[in-house]
Amino acid sequence: MSVSVRIVLIVIIGCGITVQKESEKGDSSIKPSIAIVGAGISGLSTARRLIELGIDDFDIYEGLDRIGGRIHAIPYKDGFLQMGAQFINGAQNPLYKIANRLGLLADVVSDTAHVDNAHFAFGNQNVQEKDIKTFLDFTSKLDPKYRSIAKHDEKTARRYTFKEIFTLDYMHFLKSQNFTDQQTNVFDSLARSFRSYWEFEWAADWSTLSVHVLKEWNDYGPECESFATNKIGFKAILDDIAAPIPRKAFNFNSRVENINLDSNTGKIKLTVSDRAVPTEYDYIIVTSSLGVLKKYHHKMFTPPLPRQKIEAIEKIGFGGSCKVFFEWETPFWSNNTYSIAPLPVKGMIRDKLDAFEDETTILQVVDWAPNVLSAWYAGRGHQLVDNMSEEELKQRITKLMRDMYNDKSIPEPSKIIRTQLTKNELLLGSYSYMTQVQALSHISHSQLAIPVKLEGRPKVLFAGEATHHRLFQTTIGGYLSGRREADRAVNDWFGRWNQTTKLEVVDETLINDQRNIPIISQPITSI
Repeated sequence: MSVSVRIVLIVIIGCGITVQKESEKGDSSIKPSIAIVGAGISGLSTARRLIELGIDDFDIYEGLDRIGGRIHAIPYKDGFLQMGAQFINGAQNPLYKIANRLGLLADVVSDTAHVDNAHFAFGNQNVQEKDIKTFLDFTSKLDPKYRSIAKHDEKTARRYTFKEIFTLDYMHFLKSQNFTDQQTNVFDSLARSFRSYWEFEWAADWSTLSVHVLKEWNDYGPECESFATNKIGFKAILDDIAAPIPRKAFNFNSRVENINLDSNTGKIKLTVSDRAVPTEYDYIIVTSSLGVLKKYHHKMFTPPLPRQKIEAIEKIGFGGSCKVFFEWETPFWSNNTYSIAPLPVKGMIRDKLDAFEDETTILQVVDWAPNVLSAWYAGRGHQLVDNMSEEELKQRITKLMRDMYNDKSIPEPSKIIRTQLTKNELLLGSYSYMTQVQALSHISHSQLAIPVKLEGRPKVLFAGEATHHRLFQTTIGGYLSGRREADRAVNDWFGRWNQTTKLEVVDETLINDQRNIPIISQPITSI
């Protein structure tokens, strides 16, 4: 009777414990074949990290004809209008270091700057400046109050949405003094700006946004501050990350429709744009937006995803926050205007406001293109404007500005520049947020990062901003998650279990690289 001895390695990798047979480890002389779904910042950082680790056998499948995904810089004059990411959260991260190295940082900006520095425009309505000040004094105390609740009263934070908790405070505010009906109507209009602050920040309808998000999310920087990028911005950041990736690795206009994990061979087969890909892969790293996973996960994965993964996909929020750029030949606003807050008041301008007036709360002057206003829409407003025609948008914004400036000579904007993210089936929105049902279910964003395993080994891996435990909704989270999953795949293949932490932290080649990397300026179909 013979006894065979097999060495078993027990490893802790991110989300749990797995057991792997020594005979199943990758041969160090053979490199894995890896597919990457998506060429947004997560897909690019995945590919970049694989190159750093000596892996060159990978393919990137991107449904669009460009890199960037939800980050989309559109050429305008001598710069780029940043349709997606524009700010960097905090300085303790690789993207800040890349932006600093490339000279892309502009200013430190408060998250409330667009409201704090706004010109409240109300035309000939009987709105008193003292009432605006009274309301802003009231709301200025709420942000720190809600952050304190999130940190010190978890039960309340998980239970309430921002709309619910604000409504309680607002009702108390109205009862605290003998305000007239007219003043109350003005405060109701001003409350739209407060609502939009939370909705812009989190790409969420505030009626579903959990207060607990303020505890879960952390950029390790000063609260309510970000770094604004200049007129080149994320265009240069994306090109810098993508520079060393071989152009042959990119497959544009190639939408991944099905990911089939063969339980017999352990290989992964893809259906891309209605055709079977002949290459079979050892790993696949999926960086699709949470919006795409919500709508298509039941078609994308064979076999279906585990129940816990589906629950996380369904309960974690994914919303919209967009910019619509309105260009005028000549500005009708003053030279020192930072932002415009239209303030149509129910009972003054008309008996009832429509949805467009209700959602158009802030238009910010583009500092390097002073004839352009950037209107921010979030929550329900994002889909509202995405569904409007360009002609309708021109007419509506013109009427609103004429009413709020009491000037019928204001012309229509000469151009509208937008992307309509919610109508793009490859994106379906902006970024993730924490819903009330997610908070009550004690589901973390990190649950989206749990890989699909076969016999204890990760095979289908997930990256993207929505998979980062504390920096969801940011480009930083997207970037770091791509590197995390590249490390996970390579660590599994070569069995470098004792180096996991080092691989995830060290990024010196990217952060400190002082080379002059050329900016890829063409619409990147050819990469």
